[in-house]
Amino acid sequence: MKWYRRFLLDQETQSSDAATRRVPLPRTGVLSGIELRLACTNGATSGLERLFDSVDRVEVVADGSNTLFSLEGTELYRWAHAIIGKEPAHVWDEGPGVVQRLTLPVLFGRAFGDDEWGLDLSQFRDVELRVQYSPTIAATGFVTGTFQIHAVMWIADNPNNQPGVRGYIRTTQVKAFTTAASGDDITELARRYSYLDMLVYCREAAIADGVDITRALIRANDGAWVPFDGRWDDIQAMNETAENIDGTHKGVIFAGDADTVDLHTGRILSAFISPYFTQSDANGIVTVNIASAAGDRITVSASDLADAAATTHFTASAADRRLNFTAKGLGIGSAIHIPFGDKGDVSDALDPRELARLQLVLTQGADGGITRISTRELVGA
Repeated sequence: MKWYRRFLLDQETQSSDAATRRVPLPRTGVLSGIELRLACTNGATSGLERLFDSVDRVEVVADGSNTLFSLEGTELYRWAHAIIGKEPAHVWDEGPGVVQRLTLPVLFGRAFGDDEWGLDLSQFRDVELRVQYSPTIAATGFVTGTFQIHAVMWIADNPNNQPGVRGYIRTTQVKAFTTAASGDDITELARRYSYLDMLVYCREAAIADGVDITRALIRANDGAWVPFDGRWDDIQAMNETAENIDGTHKGVIFAGDADTVDLHTGRILSAFISPYFTQSDANGIVTVNIASAAGDRITVSASDLADAAATTHFTASAADRRLNFTAKGLGIGSAIHIPFGDKGDVSDALDPRELARLQLVLTQGADGGITRISTRELVGA
């Protein structure tokens, strides 16, 4: 199958700071997926909001109400990490006036150019991409009127070579909730299509992964059969070792002494920061360290020694500086990926159609965890 790469939107700057951009898709051909690249300019002081947090939802909807793809930005970011195996392509730089960028995959196959799975657009009357966004407009957020959407589709639509596919992968959010202090949260899963995999996102700022949700279990027929069971930490370790997911995050933060920064690693196993810095007599000596870490949040310790001849004491640096960082978590930060069989092997998909009931049971260990459950289903298999 021959795939063609074409623009849907070419670096289109949005006129509104909070809206839903709707883009009609072609009426024929097989759509493998859409590369969605977002950009926005940091405020005059800094840019402390992540781009995926400024995206309320990304959807692909057919015939007005048939949802083929639907995820919040923070979920899509974690799905991208799970599918790609590392943090998705981005420019994370909190410096004043810097343009931040993030590329996210909206897939209808297992990857771009999947010859077996894709969305046959001719099966619908009309299909559209919807991007709902609302970046924070502030001196420490983003500049008004700078949110940009760039969308590139992978499509096979040569009229002389119409491809055939088995079906498409439907990715949707199943449930959104906040964890309670204890007890099991039970989600009834649909039994219409086979499941390729699932993802559970759970995050509470400055709280380590595996605290708010401690265990994930999938049970069928009221527990007569258990296809999957694991503790949160074990699943993240499996994601890293068995699925080759790299838990490293990198970027540029803008911080000074005693500032806190969230690195979105889920938990920090190791981290390093270093300043952009030009040595001179006026600058003297600058030290930048990580004072402490809690969950995926670090506290910065920064000091200046402006005149080594006059004093031997360091003083806290109140000024914010651009700091390179590298941080290592475990697996996907603030999320667990639950595959069925080998990653991407549809022959191992979980078929629920002969089951009387299928449930996802999440054991809660503490309250306050913002949680999202999403699945990938094989439609047409």
